[in-house]
Parts: sequence; structure tokens; C-alpha cells
Amino acid sequence: MRAELEENRRRWNEATQFHTRGNVYGVEDFRAGECSLHPVEVEEVGNVEQQRLLHLQCHFGLDTLSWARRGAQVTGVDFSPDAISYARRLSDETQVPADFVCSDLYELQGTLDAKGSFDIVFTSYGVLCWLPDLAPWGKLIAHYLKPGGFFYIVEAHPTARLFPMEEDMPKAGTFPYFYDPVGLHFPAGADYADPTAQHTAEEHVWQHSLGDIVNALAAQGLHVDFLHEFPFCAWPVVAGSEPLEHGYYGRREDPQLPLLFSLKATKPA
Repeated sequence: MRAELEENRRRWNEATQFHTRGNVYGVEDFRAGECSLHPVEVEEVGNVEQQRLLHLQCHFGLDTLSWARRGAQVTGVDFSPDAISYARRLSDETQVPADFVCSDLYELQGTLDAKGSFDIVFTSYGVLCWLPDLAPWGKLIAHYLKPGGFFYIVEAHPTARLFPMEEDMPKAGTFPYFYDPVGLHFPAGADYADPTAQHTAEEHVWQHSLGDIVNALAAQGLHVDFLHEFPFCAWPVVAGSEPLEHGYYGRREDPQLPLLFSLKATKPA
């Protein structure tokens, strides 16, 4: 497993170089004062003024810094040294205060000594597939939350990859719904955000069902406040997706498919 995670780390170091060029990932928009967050999480997380927020798998920190602009006291965590280095530079350049920690998620407790310190633990969009095991992920969330604090995730729906993307056509049904510890392996190829950029690192991902996600949190005593499902996603996750009015992608024709979910879970006071 260590070899697979190290290969993924190399891939995300490469991705950082691609995603920070020009405005591929919205860096220039952020520098101009725009927010990288999407409407669903802004509405559902709510007011973060003076709240301590821990952002897991933060990439190079655009969303982390966007929460900081909304008044949160933020700490971003990612396993890519290149991503964390760029996040710190971007924080300095824009004068948006933030702390960034470079750590594998499974080793974070040995790096970040802040047990029970955060009002909010947040993660979003394309993060869970990079985790081979959700049980320690759930423990980590409970470890860092204050009593009465909450965890929030918005993420591609686990069923979305049962449906083909444009590049999968005409084949369908090739991706499993249920968890397999072996995971899936994909060769090096074009970057998802910049198709002109070619990775040299391969990728290893793991599928987690909605039950796996909920149970990893419930096992730590977290109370699920809500689980919402949506017929759109932050990227064109299935074939036939089109840009929608609110900035997401979805199908305008029936049947409407579950493409995104959000979940909030509170640590008992």
C-alpha cells in the first residue's frame, strides 16, 4: 500500500505544477478576490467567522484560503510537498492568513498536535477515492473535532462512476460500487484539469460506498445531521453533463442521476 500512496503523492506533485499555471484552477481569479468555493458548501457550512477550520486533503489551498477570507481560522493539510509549498506562497502573496501542514492523512496525528481543537473539519470534491481505508479517516475527524464541532463533506456521489463519462463511451458499468481493498489502477495520462498536461505518475484509487462513508463516522460516535444528494456535480462526472446556471454540471434530460452528496456530522458535546 505504501508504494501506491507514494505514486499518488508523485502524481499530486505533478498536478500542482499543472494546476498553478495561469488560471487553469482559478488561481488568478482568487488573486483578483474571487472565492473558489461552490454554492452548496457555502450555504450548508454557513457562517465561519472566528471558527477554527481544519481542511483535509486541501491540494494547494484555494478552498482553504477562501474559507479564511470568509473569516475562518484555517489549517490546511495535504500529502503533496509541492502543493503545501505553493499554498504557503499563495497565502503570503494574497495576505490571507492560514496554516498549512504537509502530511499523509494517516500520519497526521504525529505531525499536528491539536486534539479536540477544531470547530469544523472540512473536505470536498474528489478526495475520498485517494484513501485506501476510511476507518482511520473517521477516527482522525473525531480526534480533531471539538465537542459540539462538526464535520462536513461535499463529494462526487459514490454511484456516479457506475455511469460512463464521455471518455468512457460507449462502454458502461465498468466501475464497481462496493469497496475493494485492492483498489483500481490507472496508467499515467492527461491531467483532469488541463488535458494538455501529461502525467508521468500513475494513479491508484479506491471506491467507497455511501454506507462505508456514513459508517466510518458513526463508528466514532459522530451524529449525522443530514445527508443530501444532488443531480449535479462540480465537474462533468457523467456523459451528457452540461454546465448549469449555478456553476455545476448535470444532465438536463431525464433520468436525473445522483451525482453529488453532502454530509454533516456533529461530535456530541
